[in-house]
Amino acid sequence: MSSFGTVGLLDIWTMLEACAPKYSKKAREHNWLITWQERSYWSLPRGDHGTRTNPDIQLGHVRNMIRQLQINEECAQQHLPQLRKKKKT
Repeated sequence: MSSFGTVGLLDIWTMLEACAPKYSKKAREHNWLITWQERSYWSLPRGDHGTRTNPDIQLGHVRNMIRQLQINEECAQQHLPQLRKKKKT
């Protein structure tokens, strides 16, 4: 499974709203703490230092968060097409 690429943080929030309703997020110094249905993912990066309005987050972090929180992968892929596995030719 390839984890190369990035996705904008605002797109991650949109996916979470659709696929993990009633999730919560808490900004910490270097990362976000995401909780949903009594599960936690504590290492979603906040992005490079600066304004951090919509930083690019590596897909590996997003995949780990989806696995840890047990979010439906099909739903996540619908909202974040970057997560779709590319077919080998």
